[in-house]
Amino acid sequence: MEGMSLGHFFTVHPILAGQSLNPNNELRLFIHNAVRFVSTFFIPISQRAPHVYISALPFAPEESLVARKFCPRFPNTLVITQGKPSQWLMVEFTAENHKDWVKRLVFSLDESTFALISPQTMYVCDSKTGHYISGPFELRNYGRVHNACFSPDGKHILLQFYSFAVVWDIEVGEEQFKIEGHRFAFIHHDRRIASMHRVDGCILVKFWDSSNGALISDRLLEVNDIAVIRFSPDGCFLAIGRKSEDVIELWNLEDGKDPRQFPYPPGKLLSFCFSPTSDILMAIVREEPRHIYLWRYDTQEMVLFRHNFDYDLHVVHSPLTNYLFIQQFYTVEMWDVSMTSSEWIWETKSLATSIATSICPSRNGHRLLVGYESGSVRMWNVDLEDSVRNRADTRDTQDDTATRRVWTISPSGKVVATVSLPSYNVKFLDTNTWEVVAHTDIKRKECMEIAFSLDDNQAVILSKSLVTICDIMHPEEHISFDPWPRKDVQFWNVTFQTYNDLVLCAVFGDDTGLLQVWHRQDPPGFECTCSLDLKVHSNLFPHLAPDGLTVVIVPDSPSSSATCYSWNHNTTQFDPVYFDDQVHIPWDSIPAYSPDGKLFACWSDKDSHV
Repeated sequence: MEGMSLGHFFTVHPILAGQSLNPNNELRLFIHNAVRFVSTFFIPISQRAPHVYISALPFAPEESLVARKFCPRFPNTLVITQGKPSQWLMVEFTAENHKDWVKRLVFSLDESTFALISPQTMYVCDSKTGHYISGPFELRNYGRVHNACFSPDGKHILLQFYSFAVVWDIEVGEEQFKIEGHRFAFIHHDRRIASMHRVDGCILVKFWDSSNGALISDRLLEVNDIAVIRFSPDGCFLAIGRKSEDVIELWNLEDGKDPRQFPYPPGKLLSFCFSPTSDILMAIVREEPRHIYLWRYDTQEMVLFRHNFDYDLHVVHSPLTNYLFIQQFYTVEMWDVSMTSSEWIWETKSLATSIATSICPSRNGHRLLVGYESGSVRMWNVDLEDSVRNRADTRDTQDDTATRRVWTISPSGKVVATVSLPSYNVKFLDTNTWEVVAHTDIKRKECMEIAFSLDDNQAVILSKSLVTICDIMHPEEHISFDPWPRKDVQFWNVTFQTYNDLVLCAVFGDDTGLLQVWHRQDPPGFECTCSLDLKVHSNLFPHLAPDGLTVVIVPDSPSSSATCYSWNHNTTQFDPVYFDDQVHIPWDSIPAYSPDGKLFACWSDKDSHV
């Protein structure tokens, strides 16, 4: 193996021998797999002798093309007996050496590096490994970073603050110059910098020399009544949304011609942004659900997409469709949005201990950077023709155009319950294969809660005042009962205490509340075996443990104290729990339970105690 190069090991001709390959499919897939192999074992391969390539082969996923092709040729190597994955993981790397809130992530133009920006520091990282290659650069004296972008050559970063921008030299590691103004962008074709200034109801666009910050020229745009404004990533366009008109104007900063107009139905414009390639304009209108409009420059086709979200979203354009990356609380959703349909195709796995705070997709949408409040950064491989499509094809397609929400996960983590909106059709999916295990014919609106039994075999579904219990593998064999008929009821929590006992927590419209245990009988029926009057006001928030043995009741008022009740096995009742003087459950806390329900933690805003 001495003298063998990486290119020689992955030469293409061995896979062509005796095979007829479609060069646009199988060969591309193999090259993609080879790149995944190299990127996964990048560090040992880059630091060791060529024989490390062979040593890494046993760790390649069993079903990967690299393993299937090369492992039989090198039989006298390690054998992994347990824990070996079947396919490449969708996470290319997780970088956890950063400990501060990730406020913004941005790729360089060639996507070989990315900038990680926190409230007080900035790093430049390698896109293959997530390792720092430059920084940290201190930002504490500048204020809050509003946006950032790389120069076309990747050697500088432009950091946008409230009324100025700073151009940072990455190689030298210091500020190069500062420019006054609002909204900035590098103009890619000539490396100038554009900035925007509001002057007497008009917009003055200034152009700066990116090497020294000197003013080159300016242009006055006679535009007033501005609601939202943004530069395109390539710096060639300025998009302006009007307050009084339901129209977005797209100004070409080079040719000086009259702006192109993109009208949209009435609604308050919340924000808009561009695709990384600057060929798609996306506008968001403040409605419930949010109205998202997508326009293509070349055809001026408009697509409308409706979806609820609270955080950032990005659009990536490909020749046939558009991909939306929507940042939610803990996860990022990926949608395929075309002229005729919208389809949910993927979602990142949650880092349940940390909130997703920043996302940045690559220009082709095949990679996704996600930054978290804890400081962690994950790079996801979302190759749309390989990983995502293969997983999406295993899903049930009866309601592809519907929004599917993950409602709850079984105690073992092997089954997940999803609800398709707007039909509210409940389906159960295997979390290893994402295949639909079973689906119910229960289509009830205002589905408030779904819970699994401790053995994963049953699920309880609450809808309005109706309780339905079904077998996971045979959901058509279900039984329903109404514990509180003809009452204005809001279910708050439900769980299985035992195989035959359900614990239900509800608040009623007459400012009363109940915590009850219902026992399933044979012949089929239900009997209330325990009832606890919660003596509530209208803003009561009960929080039930996963095992149904503990409930913490939190009032929405500082004049009341949170209370806790625990199940007494001897009396088969819920008894109040009295803590000593060192323990206090604050009125504004939200308890977090351990998976087995035996521990819970509360946070106090008042004294910052856990």
